[in-house]
Amino acid sequence: MSRTPLLAATAAILLIVAACSSSGTATSAPASAAPSVAAPSESAAASESTAASESSGGAAGCEASTETGTVAATIKGFAFSPATITAKVGDVVTWTNNDSTGHTATMKADGACTTPTIAAGSTGSIKFTAAGTYDYFCKIHPNMTGQITVS
Repeated sequence: MSRTPLLAATAAILLIVAACSSSGTATSAPASAAPSVAAPSESAAASESTAASESSGGAAGCEASTETGTVAATIKGFAFSPATITAKVGDVVTWTNNDSTGHTATMKADGACTTPTIAAGSTGSIKFTAAGTYDYFCKIHPNMTGQITVS
């Protein structure tokens, strides 16, 4: 019988520790205060996300596309060509991979704005929906870089 209270106390302590560690912040406030602690950090994260997308070349400015490109570029010899691309808002840049290995075109400001891996002999496209300067690279070969200026 003496084990039952000990097990119950241990279980209660584990639940308290688990509840405290899941909030992401250390606090000695009771569990009922947790929602008010989480709300400011959520709004701060939303503000940071908005600020990031409003900066030059953010997530709101481009998206992977299956459309035929209005601006053509190539990948050859582990390099983007041309290294600097000029496009207009609404243009789709399409890279044709002339190398024997796969590559991507990934925007540095937001890695989510990327082509899938472009296999040898294939193409990949990104549509630009906002003006800005977009630095990009290949996720597979990070030394491959380029820049797109969208006006």
